[in-house]
Amino acid sequence: MKKVNKTRMNLTLTVLMAMSMLITACGGNNGNNVNSEANANAGNTGKTTAAEEKLKITMWSQFADPNSKDGGFVGFYKALEATKAKFPNVEIEHVGVGGESYKTKVKAASAANELPDIFYTWGGGFSEPFIAGNRILSIDDLAKDGTLDQIVPGTTDNFVFDSKLYGLPINIATAQMYVNKELFEQAGAKIPETWDELVAAIEALKAKGIQPIALGAKDRWPAMQWNAILAIRMAGVDAVNAALTKTGSFDTPEFTEAAAKYKQLIDADSFGKHFVGTSYDDATNMFLSGKAAMMFMGAWVNGQIEDDNSLVKGKVVPIKFPTISGGKGNADEWFGGSGETFVLNADLKNKERIWEVYKFFIETMSKEVFLAGSGSSAWKVDVGDTSQMNPLALQIGELSSSATGFSYWWDQMLNGNDTESMFGSLMKFVAGKTTPEDYTKELQSKVNQGQ
Repeated sequence: MKKVNKTRMNLTLTVLMAMSMLITACGGNNGNNVNSEANANAGNTGKTTAAEEKLKITMWSQFADPNSKDGGFVGFYKALEATKAKFPNVEIEHVGVGGESYKTKVKAASAANELPDIFYTWGGGFSEPFIAGNRILSIDDLAKDGTLDQIVPGTTDNFVFDSKLYGLPINIATAQMYVNKELFEQAGAKIPETWDELVAAIEALKAKGIQPIALGAKDRWPAMQWNAILAIRMAGVDAVNAALTKTGSFDTPEFTEAAAKYKQLIDADSFGKHFVGTSYDDATNMFLSGKAAMMFMGAWVNGQIEDDNSLVKGKVVPIKFPTISGGKGNADEWFGGSGETFVLNADLKNKERIWEVYKFFIETMSKEVFLAGSGSSAWKVDVGDTSQMNPLALQIGELSSSATGFSYWWDQMLNGNDTESMFGSLMKFVAGKTTPEDYTKELQSKVNQGQ
């Protein structure tokens, strides 16, 4: 069974300044660990040791654009180049496929048993079919080298299945509300801390002809994020996690009230009249161009917001999602956690040698993603000078340092069929085709019960 991260994770920057892990060169118990004398002997005889032999590693990821300003992309490509430099005798052949196409590709490759040596995936339900099909290598034995001592406690929880560990964490991701201060000032609106203040701000912004919130529901998952955070505020993270793992229910008064709050925002044109047909990219560009006052989104947009060419650079602040009176959740319960990773093919050859490459890459990416302003590091790495860091990332780190609970992305926590059922029900609801009551009942019957 998948294990959901309910551990209280302290995201303060002090944990990120702990002693970094010392990564060794290639080695292992398969004959790849060669001492200097053996290297010298190999040079005298003209033979190449196992550690010196050229090794090719295939890798797939969702990071298709090396020029992207997205912090996750920046961190990935910096880590990839650092890994190539660290291991000159290792050739890493990377294939990047963007968006939903990646998920289709990796699922098809799994079915055909044609997965690469290392591939990007998510914890929770998305990876369950790969585990069940024996496509991913358990790393428990490999990680006995002290690697887990270098990782923030609780961040591996979403990669544990049947008490076995299958991946190392990259970062601690959070979704938060981004607010354009300039537009709020123009509307005379208060930056909201409560639901009533949010509703009042929306009305004030509309009165000035400003779109309150940017939302690209066409890509489905941004619409899911709003459903998720409202459910967290109304029901609390424990109840949300229980529903996602089928130990609780979506059909409760709290989930129904969360959907009703969502409908209230939709009916008030808070997202604009055409948000159902708006893509994530278009909605993000709307916010980045100063045409929308708010956006609830993951920290991966920090780099775009603070880019030198950004029209909203210096105008945006992140805030905790407002609390809702009568809700069981609180301001320190977050939508997010640690759920992205790379995993190793179960049929991997030279696994001890590739393990050294893999863990160096993951640790380096964790550091670089943090420095790029896209989530806190899940590793106890020395990140060095943070004076030039993205200010939004530092602010989010401070906001989330008092976190009391996390609930991860719904489309990753649910398995494939349940994810599609969830999206189908959600999109009918946001399009106004079902009521909040019918929507939560449908989630329970089609998703939670797996029907």
